[in-house]
Order: sequence, then C-alpha cells, then structure tokens
Amino acid sequence: MLANREDNTLTSRRTSIFFPLACLLIIMTIMTSCTHWQKKYDLKSKEEMAELEAIPKLLNALEDKDWFIRKEAAKALGNIGPEAEEAVPALKLALNDRHYEVKNEAAKALENIGSELDPDLPVLILVNSLQSEGWSRAKEAARELGEMGPKAKKAVPALITVIKNDDHYMISYVYTRIEAIRTLGKIGHDAEMAVPALTNLLSDWSPLIRSEICLVLPKLGKEAKAAIPGIIDLSLKDPNIQVRVSATQALGLFGPDSKSAMPMLADTFANEKLVFICEQAAFAMSKADPSSKLAIDVLARSLKDPDPLIRGYAAKALSNMGKNVTNAAPALTYALAKDEDAEVRINAAKALGNIGPEGRYALQSLTSALEASNENLRKEAAITLGKIGYRSKESTIALTRTLKDPVAEVRLAAVNTLMKNNFKDPDVTAGLEKMMAEEKNTEIKKTAEKALQQLGTPKK
Repeated sequence: MLANREDNTLTSRRTSIFFPLACLLIIMTIMTSCTHWQKKYDLKSKEEMAELEAIPKLLNALEDKDWFIRKEAAKALGNIGPEAEEAVPALKLALNDRHYEVKNEAAKALENIGSELDPDLPVLILVNSLQSEGWSRAKEAARELGEMGPKAKKAVPALITVIKNDDHYMISYVYTRIEAIRTLGKIGHDAEMAVPALTNLLSDWSPLIRSEICLVLPKLGKEAKAAIPGIIDLSLKDPNIQVRVSATQALGLFGPDSKSAMPMLADTFANEKLVFICEQAAFAMSKADPSSKLAIDVLARSLKDPDPLIRGYAAKALSNMGKNVTNAAPALTYALAKDEDAEVRINAAKALGNIGPEGRYALQSLTSALEASNENLRKEAAITLGKIGYRSKESTIALTRTLKDPVAEVRLAAVNTLMKNNFKDPDVTAGLEKMMAEEKNTEIKKTAEKALQQLGTPKK
C-alpha cells in the first residue's frame, strides 16, 4: 500500500514537471510555425503585414495548402481594414474553406474590410456564422438574417441545412432551427425552395418545430399549398395541442387554397372541446371560403352557444365574411339585441353592417345599441346604421342624441352616418349647429360643418 502511494506521488511529480514543458513546446511550435509561414511569403514583421504592399503576398498565402497559414493570412487581411478591399473576392471564396477556423477568420476579415460595392456581403458573413459550431451564434445569425427580409434570399440554402439538423441530443439547437424557420418566413416567396424540406419536417420529433413550420409555410408562395394535406392531418391528429392550434390557424393563413378543409373545420368548430382550436377553426373558415353555406350555418347556430368565447369567435368570423352572411342576419340581430357579452354584440353589429341594406331588420336593435354602456358598441352601432342605409324616426332621434356622446369617436361616427344617409331634419340640423358651437375636437367640428353644408336647412 505504501508502494502505491509512492508510485502515485512519483507520477504526480512527473506530471507537474512535464505538463509545463509540454505547454512550452506547443507554444514554441506555434511561434516557429508563425515565423515559418511569414518567411515563406517574404513577410518580415507584423508591421509589414499591416501595409498595403503585403496584400498580394497575403492573397497568395490565402491559397496555401496549410490551413493554419490560410487562417493567418485571412486574419492579417482583416487587420489591414477597409484599404484591403481588393481582397474581398478571395475572402468570399475562403468562406467555403473546408476548415472552420479559416472560414471564421475570413468572415471576420470581410466584416472589418466591408464593401459598399457588394450588397450580398453582409448575408455571406451571416451565413458563415449560421454554420458556426455553436448553436447560440448560429441562432443570432438566423435572427439577423430575418431582419434583412427578402434581401437575405441567398441565405436560403444555408437556412435549409440548419432546419434539417434534427440532432436529438442538442435540445438547445431546436431554438436555432426555429429561428431559421422564422427567417424563411420573413424572406417570403423568395424562400420557396425551402417548401419540400419544411413539408418533410411536419413529422419532426419536436412539437415546437412542427408548430413553427405550420405558421411559416403559408408565407412561402403557391408551391406551399402542397403541404395543406399534411397540415390538415396535424390539425386533426397531432398529440400536441399547440401544434393543432398552429395547424388550424395555418389553414386560415392559406386562404382559399385550403377550401378543401372546410368540412373538417366546420366539424371541428362544432364539436371540438378545446376553445383555442375552435377560435382558429372559426378564423380559418372565414378566410378559406367566406361564401361557404356550411360555415355560415355552423357559425350562425353557434351565436346561441352557452360559452361566450364560442359565441365571440362565431360573431368575429361572420364579421370577416362580408356580404356573404345575409342568411345569418336573424341570428346576428338576436345576438346584437340579447347577448350579454359586449364583444359578441360589437362583432354582430359589424357583420350586419357588412351585409348592407339586407341588415335593415336589425334597425331597432342598432338604435337601442346607441344607448349601450360600452363605447365601442355605441360607435359600431352608429357606423352600421350608416352602412345599412335605412332610418326611422327613432334612429334619427337616437343619432341626434349621440352627437352629445362623451366619446369623440362615437360623436364622429354619428355625424358621418347622419351625413351619409342624408338625415334632413330640423332636430338634426339644430343638433349639428349646437355641436359646431361646443365641439373642441377639430376633426369632428370640420365634419359637422361639412354635414350642415350638405344637409342644408330643411323646411319646418
């Protein structure tokens, strides 16, 4: 046992002696190597390497078989700075060097030199960082490329390489892949070549990746519609709720291209228990086919659902479907008059306004809404009365009272409706004249003056 201790002590002493010697040997080797390559290209000192006359020699060194010499040459060119602009083409080629350290040094050199004559240079530098060995720098490079938008289109092949790197043992790299996917979306149609790779990754092991791809594909042009069947499948069957939400939302983002998904979307909205998915199903129906009778019927029936969220999603979707929702007018009128939720009533009013004159059956409910406690509902009721183009004595009186509303936007909406529908009435004129005298809002005052000029002074 004592012998073992003595052996261990001896080993420890040898290590303490030889380790510094080994380090010294490595340092001396590097210094010798530095000296060797400088002599090889007739570069006598660091000072000489910083002079313009050294550029041709450094360009030659940039093609050396030894990666260390190539790296040092790129570094030296970068140290010269903007005056070494003639080295930019060679340094751009060095970005494709087989050795990472050479590529990295070339990118740094290009950044130091810069080139206003080469608009692609910032993209190429970031592409080099995108291929970095560390996930953090690559993620930041992807984000910076995204800020360039379509100008970063030459980075698309490198971004595709990043997103296809699905190493299960690098969970942190998932966020780099996500940033690369988002950047493809910001590049837009010019990143169309990424569609096949993204479509294949709809089955990726990471739900974060699947979710992000769903939201990006609709931004990549017409070719991306080939992914719709796969997205429908995710919307129905993916085990992750967020992926299902994103997939359903994506169908809406595809617009009319996803019309084939309408039966599934209608069934989802009617029967799905998760309200987050129902919200996106309603949105998708309004965008995929605004004239769909199936969608309009499902949404109209849902205006009486016991859940206020479902009623709200239905009303909002119908308000986005334009004149197509005429058949839903009775259900919308009921919602406007009876619903306890202000947002439901506001969107019901918007939908009735989009119908136009066919929304006249809601005249009484809209008139009553001018007295609501919610200011946005009062404003929307006033706007909608202008859109449907019908009036009654009650609506005229109510709109005239609304000229005194405490909220400026509501007063402005009332003036515009009175003017638009040509409300020639002595009480209306008197109300507008009084507004002119008391109104402090310049825009409203000008609008009231215009209304008075248009309406004139009616006979009593």
